[in-house]
Amino acid sequence: MTASNDLAAAPRASADDFGALLAATRARIDERLGEWLRPRVAAATQISEEVGTVAAAVQELALRGGKRMRAALVAAAFEAWSTDAHRGPGAGAATWSPCEPAMMAVELLQTYLLIHDDWMDDDDVRRGGPAVHVLLREKLGARALGDAAGILAGDLASGYAQEALLETDLPVERVVRAARAFARIQVEVVTGQLAEMRAAGRAAGAAGLPSVETIHALKTASYTVTGPLLLGAALAGADDARAAELERFGRPLGIAFQLRDDLLGVFGDPSATGKPVWNDIRQGKRTALVAELRGDARASELLGRVFGKPDAAEADLEAVVRAMEDSGARGRVEARVRELSSEARAALDAMAPSMSDRGRAWLGGAVAALGERSA
Repeated sequence: MTASNDLAAAPRASADDFGALLAATRARIDERLGEWLRPRVAAATQISEEVGTVAAAVQELALRGGKRMRAALVAAAFEAWSTDAHRGPGAGAATWSPCEPAMMAVELLQTYLLIHDDWMDDDDVRRGGPAVHVLLREKLGARALGDAAGILAGDLASGYAQEALLETDLPVERVVRAARAFARIQVEVVTGQLAEMRAAGRAAGAAGLPSVETIHALKTASYTVTGPLLLGAALAGADDARAAELERFGRPLGIAFQLRDDLLGVFGDPSATGKPVWNDIRQGKRTALVAELRGDARASELLGRVFGKPDAAEADLEAVVRAMEDSGARGRVEARVRELSSEARAALDAMAPSMSDRGRAWLGGAVAALGERSA
């Protein structure tokens, strides 16, 4: 029995829990991705050793853990609006197997984005192993060659993502609608990345500087929450009105997710988050906490000693973190997360009459899982 059918047969109390959906999604998509990528890596190896090495690096990262949260949101939205989903055993039980290719596609899309992000940020580690460009430097024996191959590995993962999505066996008009949503995700993520780069290179308060939340909406909310939801809803046959409602739900939730990430990057437990504490400050990332601190003259002076400086003294970093607490920056960001989560819940309540009970429960659980998480 597959993981998706395990979930369908589970008691209602378990099936309605987003954590149960997430666990079932992880098991099933890990299995499907492995099966789907294996022949493609074999075919790439037949072309040349180097091509096979790049394809294998994509496969390794795609299968190297990951919460599969985006895939779970595709499944939740599909369940919420599907009127013709395959019914599993038990009263009212449903599976999301018809949209599994799209669930794989969003995970392959994330693989592509992670590969490129790690190269741009010069990060050496991803999900407990070497970043793809670092792995390929070693495999191919040269830094420049490994970096170029790393960019192409990201491009290959993007191509795999399109291919997986188009294998969806649902009415063609739904798949086309989903493909448009998928293209939009990629445009918005790249736009958000460019906006973030521009903001990082200019002084706070400069004319035309995009806000932190604008960047978060484009770079994170789109591909983490809103995009996967629109993908699942499109495949379920949801119309334009449902899509607009989903955006009103997904945008604040996606921003809340990234603001929580900003908080965890400074105040989280590294053993739980898997990320070095204070790394965002050392890397010069313009997070919500940094934006809040810019309004305090003394705190701004402290920030100047450490922001964007990988070798910043630990004592100076500790002083900045204390300033984030003392100035109220942390409290304001946490309050904004709560406000955005409440906005998402209100949007979900407004959608409730048009959704299945199980889809509504899963999406309600997603608000807590994304906005109130500790890792």
